[in-house]
Amino acid sequence: MRRRLTVLMDLDAGDVSHRFTVAALDHALVHGGHDIEMCIERTDAICRLGDGVLIGPGSPYRDPVATESVIERARRYGLPLVGT
Repeated sequence: MRRRLTVLMDLDAGDVSHRFTVAALDHALVHGGHDIEMCIERTDAICRLGDGVLIGPGSPYRDPVATESVIERARRYGLPLVGT
């Protein structure tokens, strides 16, 4: 069964920490031996949460209230949650 990892990050291709975060996650997903799809969601346009959530670098976020809401939902539903 394919799992979905939501990466909450206001992606900026010019930001070094964003590029390295995406590259590290890509590497882990390719070589980790798990069937996981990574979906990067902007804080001001969150569609849905996956089976786990990674809060990416980039504070202050475009929508800090939505970011806090995602953290709250992940905790409420017992989803794995990691923040950078």
